[in-house]
Amino acid sequence: MPQRIHEYPEVIGKTVAKVTVTNESDWHNISVKFTDNTAIHFTIRSFMHFEPEHIDWTTGNGKILRSYPFVREREG
Repeated sequence: MPQRIHEYPEVIGKTVAKVTVTNESDWHNISVKFTDNTAIHFTIRSFMHFEPEHIDWTTGNGKILRSYPFVREREG
């Protein structure tokens, strides 16, 4: 998967007053508060993503016999 870069031009040049990381069992968030009493919040959501493959290990080399479509958890 290609790396993606996201920029937020609305906060360029602002002075950071405080950075808070929340790591609760049901809430993961990074909050950056600025000296002008605005903030940007980054909510972090984990999800399941796996890539099934059928592999032949009889030779010890792990030859892929078949790759299956990715399985991703749907948000909801």
